[in-house]
Amino acid sequence: AEPAATDTCLYTMTPDGDFVLERVGSVVICSCCSGHGFKFAPRIGELVAALATGAGPATPSDRFSLARFALDPR
Repeated sequence: AEPAATDTCLYTMTPDGDFVLERVGSVVICSCCSGHGFKFAPRIGELVAALATGAGPATPSDRFSLARFALDPR
């Protein structure tokens, strides 16, 4: 049998598969990427709230820093 139709599901990911969570000046950067981040929504929400209010470090972990990519905006 031949398929009646096909479709593509796009799934965004960072090159290393981890999120981007960081505060640069007064801007909070949060990229959790497609469905992967959905599973972590409660924890990501806590981290982003801490970043936005200044209650946490500028980057929760070096693992989530923009500095791990070649195009670091700093």
